[in-house]
Amino acid sequence: MLKSFIRFRRPLVVLLGFFLLFWLFYLLRAILVPFIIGFIFAYILAPVVQILENRQIPRSVAIIISYVFFLGLIALFIFYAVPLLLKDLNQLASLIPRYVQSLQEALWQMQDGYSRVALPEGVRQVIDGAITRVEQMSLGFVQGFIHGLIGLLGQSFNLILAPIISYYFLRDFDHLEDHLLKAVPLRYRHEVMQVGKDINRVLRGFIKGSLLVAFWVGLLTTLGMYIIGMDFSVLIGIMVGVTNIIPYFGAIISAVPAILLALLKSKWLALYVLGLMVLVHQLESNIISPHVLGSSVGLHPLIIIFALLAGGRLWGFGGLLLAVPLAAILKVIVKHLYLRLV
Repeated sequence: MLKSFIRFRRPLVVLLGFFLLFWLFYLLRAILVPFIIGFIFAYILAPVVQILENRQIPRSVAIIISYVFFLGLIALFIFYAVPLLLKDLNQLASLIPRYVQSLQEALWQMQDGYSRVALPEGVRQVIDGAITRVEQMSLGFVQGFIHGLIGLLGQSFNLILAPIISYYFLRDFDHLEDHLLKAVPLRYRHEVMQVGKDINRVLRGFIKGSLLVAFWVGLLTTLGMYIIGMDFSVLIGIMVGVTNIIPYFGAIISAVPAILLALLKSKWLALYVLGLMVLVHQLESNIISPHVLGSSVGLHPLIIIFALLAGGRLWGFGGLLLAVPLAAILKVIVKHLYLRLV
C-alpha cells in the first residue's frame, strides 16, 4: 500500500497543482484578458520572428520588425477602413429607431392581415406568440449589437496592454517551453513534445487559414454590398468576415441581420443581398477554403457541428469561435492517449 502511494504521489501532486492553478486562473479571469490576447498575438507572430531570426537577425530586432510590419497593416486598416466603419456605425445608430419602428409596423400589418381571416383561437394565439418572439428577437439583436460595440470599446486598455505583454512572450518563448518540459517526468517528455508539435501544427494551420479566408470573404462581401447599393457595406463585410471563422453556422449568423436590414429598405435589395451572400459562400466553400485551409483541422463535419453546439451552449459567441480549435486540440490529445493505451 505504501509503495503504491509513493508510486502515484508525484502524479497526484501534479494533478492537484494543475487543479489549484486552474482555480486561481478562474478567480483572476478578469485580469487575464490582456495576457490571453498577448499570447495569441505572440503565437501568430512567432513564425515571422523565427524566419527573421534564422537570417541571423537578433531576436529583439526581429520582434520589433514584426511589430512594425503588423502595425503597418493595422495603420492601413485604420486609415482606409475605420473612417468608413465609423460612418456606417454613426448612420446605423441614427437609423436604429426608424428601423425598429419599420419592423414593428411590418409585424402589425402582418398581424392585422391574418386577424381578418377566420382562424381557431389556438392557432391565432400561436401566431401572436410567434410574431411577439420575432419582435423580441429583432430588438434583442439590435441591443446586443450595441452592447457588443460598447464592450469592445471597454476593452481598449487590454488591447493597448496586450502588445507589451506579447513582446515578452515572443522574447521568452523558447525558455517557456523549456520550463514547461522540465515539469514533465523524463520518461513522458518525448511524447509530450510530440503532442505539443502536433497541436502547434494544427493550430497554426487553422489560425493562418481562417484569418486569410476571413479577410477574403470580408473583402468580397464589402465590395459586393457596395456594388448592389446596400448601406453599411464595411460593417457588414467585417461582420461576415469575423463570423466566417465559425464553420456552417457563421454564414447564417451574418446573413440574417444583413437580409433584415435590406428588407427594411426594399424587398428587391433583400433578394440581392441574399444572392450575394450565397455567391460569396459558394466561392468560399468551393474555391477559397479548399486552397487556403485544406484539411488543416482534420475533423469530421459531425464532430465540428457537435463542438459548435457545445461551445455556443457553454460560452456563447466566444464558444463558437473557440469550438473548432479546442476540438482539434482534444483530437490530438485523445489520439496520442489511444495509441499509448492500445
